[in-house]
Amino acid sequence: MMTTSTELHMYQREERMAKVFQAYEGFYVEFYKNNVMVERREMYSHSETYAENAAENYVDGVMQLNG
Repeated sequence: MMTTSTELHMYQREERMAKVFQAYEGFYVEFYKNNVMVERREMYSHSETYAENAAENYVDGVMQLNG
C-alpha cells in the first residue's frame, strides 16, 4: 500500500531546515543540515503543534540531533 504525505510547514535558519509533514499515520518531521536530511522523526502519537515545536527547536539550535 502506498502512503502519501503532505508537507505542512517548513522552517529554516542558516544551514538548518526542518519540514513538518502529515501522513495517514500522523505527523513526522524531516531535519536537514546543509540541504542533506540528517534525520526523519515520526511523531504519530503527537499533535501538529508538537511536530512544529520540534522543527522550530531544531532550526533555532535548541534541539541537537545525533546525525
